Amino acid sequence: MTTTTRLGSARRFGLIATAAALPLMGLAIAPAAGAKTTEFGPCGKVTDQHINLWDDVKNATPKKAGSNIEVVWPSNDKSRGFAVRQGHKPAQLTDLLVIATARETGIECENLTDAKAPNYFKDAYEQVKRLPVGNQGQKPDWALAINSEDNRGQNQLHIHVTLLDPTARTDIDQAVKDHKVAGDQHGWQTAVIGVRGHTENSQVEKSPRGYRAWNAKNFDHNFFATLNDEIVAPLKKQGADVGMRNETMLITQNHQGPGFIVLASDEKTKLAPFGVNNVERLLDKG
Repeated sequence: MTTTTRLGSARRFGLIATAAALPLMGLAIAPAAGAKTTEFGPCGKVTDQHINLWDDVKNATPKKAGSNIEVVWPSNDKSRGFAVRQGHKPAQLTDLLVIATARETGIECENLTDAKAPNYFKDAYEQVKRLPVGNQGQKPDWALAINSEDNRGQNQLHIHVTLLDPTARTDIDQAVKDHKVAGDQHGWQTAVIGVRGHTENSQVEKSPRGYRAWNAKNFDHNFFATLNDEIVAPLKKQGADVGMRNETMLITQNHQGPGFIVLASDEKTKLAPFGVNNVERLLDKG
């Protein structure tokens, strides 16, 4: 069995000093003087204890980030903010998390599909600049990912900002070349592609798993709302036992043309190849 190419040691361990990236600009527009902004959330109890990621961000502020790399409150609005922190230990900059500073348990939260919801995926995309370059100075082959309620380890909304598994890159690129990726969101539901990743032992998966694939032009989408409107809601009308809680999503650069490739999968809707409820197999965290 072939072993997946992983990150070189110089790339893995020699770049921690780059943690302090350029300051971020708030995405929200400042309200007019005297105007009241509507607080976003919560989804889940703000008094929940021992949630780990929630405990890490609920008392953090832009001036007192605590164990986070940075905390951003657009227009000084905590309910629409996010924290950036390193993921697993030992700390590596190829494994970052963008975490909502509002209490939001995860992808299943209905308020994420609201028109005025924060664009957490765009916030995560702005963190790609923190990822280290490759051993030869090449740009990082990044991936943004969120797992389903069915198969995640933390009940606080967090998006992984990391690298794409090289085998997954090969399969995604080939699917684009073969015109199997939907050109707009309306074809997303039926545009199913097979993508291999790696096993828990870092070996290449023998067989691909099924993902619905869409080529988005930009990040000016509410990807949660699009996933619900174009995939989950229509499938539920057809009688499928599926909800947003079952879905997982990954976004990466399109290397074969403009825009970004958005993958979604679940284990409820009889995808062929069989789907997944966790996309860790497609992530190369180092």
